[in-house]
Amino acid sequence: MIQKCGERSEKIMITVEKHLAVMNDGFTVNTYIVTDKVTGATAVVDPSLPEESLMEKLKGKDVQYILITHGHFDHTCGAKMVKDNTGAKVVIHKDDEEMLHDIAKNEFEIICVGAEFPEVDADILTEDGTEIMLGNTKITVLHTPGHSMGGVCYLFKEDLVMFSGDTLFKLCAGRTDLYGGNARQELRSLARIGELEGNYKVYPGHEEDTTLDFERENNRYIRTRFRRK
Repeated sequence: MIQKCGERSEKIMITVEKHLAVMNDGFTVNTYIVTDKVTGATAVVDPSLPEESLMEKLKGKDVQYILITHGHFDHTCGAKMVKDNTGAKVVIHKDDEEMLHDIAKNEFEIICVGAEFPEVDADILTEDGTEIMLGNTKITVLHTPGHSMGGVCYLFKEDLVMFSGDTLFKLCAGRTDLYGGNARQELRSLARIGELEGNYKVYPGHEEDTTLDFERENNRYIRTRFRRK
């Protein structure tokens, strides 16, 4: 059962900037630059491609973390470049760490035949409930397996902001036919998201952003018991 759905705080503690990466086939991936307003501490969520245009946006910023929602290559290819240029720590769930190096499991070998994958080492391995401080802002890891074994959502609870990776999209959900995917786990993960208190702003790995209340009402993958009466 849903707990009461609150509104986002009027005192927003972070800024969110979207960087849209376009793959060779025209497929787009969302990278996000998140900054704590008070301290300037910055995190990059899912650096998709090693693009100079992304590094331009990061110039002068105190980039502390690279937050990876899951290990598929289209969400990690830019991680090495960002880490090498900023010294930021790579954060990923422990169950997806292997995908930072295994091009068969992260789909790079299949999609980018003959190309070299920019491997990167993880600095922080998370699990469900791990908390990370970005300046004055607390980030909570919600483990949401289904699209991959180590898929997560990053929750900024005070701001009611969520980075959902490929677990939850507007009116849709992540596919489960890739390495580590599991349809039942995906549905359980979506149920956990539906149970969160508050109307989160949801920033997914692809396509447009949404809100949790909208998905509770309209997304067929979030169980009907989460729809508000």
